[in-house]
Amino acid sequence: MSPMSILVVILLSVNLEYTYYPMGEYDNCFDSGMLIIEEIAQHHTQTKDKNQGYYTKDGKLVVGHYCQ
Repeated sequence: MSPMSILVVILLSVNLEYTYYPMGEYDNCFDSGMLIIEEIAQHHTQTKDKNQGYYTKDGKLVVGHYCQ
């Protein structure tokens, strides 16, 4: 099995959107994913106006990530 080299972040806007990044400084998919997500998105806690989760500056919700 070859090592993982691409990190895919899944965003939700009108449709699902996939953005691709090189694997970060970590060999672990979860740690690399969280590093990128924290760079591209801001975490909002639940308020009356905003739902909890990681959102990009243009309002897209980070749904998850995987490595391939």
